[in-house]
Amino acid sequence: MNLKRLLLLLTCTLTFALYSCKTNKTINHHREGKWVYKDTVNGVLYKSKGRYKKSIEIKTWKYFENRKLVKTEKYKDGICHITTFDLKGRITSTGQSMMVEENDETHWYIIGEWTFFDQNGKVIGIKKFEKGELISETKVN
Repeated sequence: MNLKRLLLLLTCTLTFALYSCKTNKTINHHREGKWVYKDTVNGVLYKSKGRYKKSIEIKTWKYFENRKLVKTEKYKDGICHITTFDLKGRITSTGQSMMVEENDETHWYIIGEWTFFDQNGKVIGIKKFEKGELISETKVN
């Protein structure tokens, strides 16, 4: 293979690789693949990144404030496992939400038991939810 043809092949391969790794793409009006959102509000940089399949969040999403991780969401089978963090990286809460299809719309509802922690990692409260409604609340001393 001559050098000119090899360079052309490498250029086409590199171009295809860069194009196929593009973020924030839509296919048939659906968000697909890796997405990154950025916004600045009152001097605070907000960034989130994760993946979509047919406009539905999949795998792990991460949310940042001024480059500090403040929340993770892990999606599997219509359930989202959520963990929130303070700006020092300590866990502040854990819980779940659930995707529900209603009247041709998709809704995410907080469900189950949510646990809240103080800055030392001690449980300070538990709230139970059913389809977004608070069912019970327990404070732990």
